Amino acid sequence: MAAARPFLRILTERRAAAFVWSCQVQRPYQITALVLFILAGCILVAALRMHYYTPLGPGPGFFPLWLAILLGGLAVAMGYQATFRALEPQSEDFIVSPKGYVRDGAVIIALIWAVVGIEDVGFIVTMFVFFVFLLVTLGRQRWFLTIVISGIGSFGTDYVFQNLLSIPLPRGIMPQWYGIG
Repeated sequence: MAAARPFLRILTERRAAAFVWSCQVQRPYQITALVLFILAGCILVAALRMHYYTPLGPGPGFFPLWLAILLGGLAVAMGYQATFRALEPQSEDFIVSPKGYVRDGAVIIALIWAVVGIEDVGFIVTMFVFFVFLLVTLGRQRWFLTIVISGIGSFGTDYVFQNLLSIPLPRGIMPQWYGIG
């Protein structure tokens, strides 16, 4: 029995270290989920102050309301997973690579491009370039698939908002291309 105690102590210390490690890993996800949930609440409050529907179709509160509902639901799911699901163990040879930092920088650059370019360049062109850039930088699919996904993400989304929902999106340089304006 005395020989088993050091083993139990080592086992208990390992479990305690694993618990501390899992809490340290889970905490950022829990905080992120909380921040996203609060953001969803703020968007929801702002959306409820706007008209959901107008005689011409969906009003200015339509998109923010659904955005808030989806963001809140995803935040709850993220918080649940971070709190109650078991963590997958990381491989021992896990090392943060410079390639990861390049990918992070690419996402930030793409987001800045989208924010800056959407009014002047237009939704379709901005989103097409955004998707192509991100899919080439982050993905490993073929060019054909990248172009198809980017086209659906930009032209398809524009079609749905313009024609089905009657919600105008920024046109930018597109009217000059079509001789409108």
